[in-house]
Amino acid sequence: MTRPYLVFDGDGELVGSFPDWEAAHIWAHRRSTEPLTTQPVQIEDRAGRRTWTVEGGSCRLTVWRRRVEYGYCIEERHPRVVPLRTHAWAS
Repeated sequence: MTRPYLVFDGDGELVGSFPDWEAAHIWAHRRSTEPLTTQPVQIEDRAGRRTWTVEGGSCRLTVWRRRVEYGYCIEERHPRVVPLRTHAWAS
C-alpha cells in the first residue's frame, strides 16, 4: 500500500504520510494548531503534482505547472558579412 500524501512542517521536515487525502488533510489541520509547529504545514501529492498549504483553519491549493519551452538554433549556411569601418571618430 502506497502512502502518496506527505505532510511537512514549515521547516521542510517530513512529519507524516497518509494513504488518502482526507486523513492527511484532517491531520495537517490538527498539526497546524499545535503551538510548537513551524508554519505553514504542507500536504504534498507528488503523483498528482499538488500541494496544500495549511495554516490554522484555512488551506490553499497549489497545482504544480511546468512550462515547456523549446529553443532552436538555425544554422546559417552563409554567415553575414559585416562591413568594417575604415574610420573611427573619437569625441
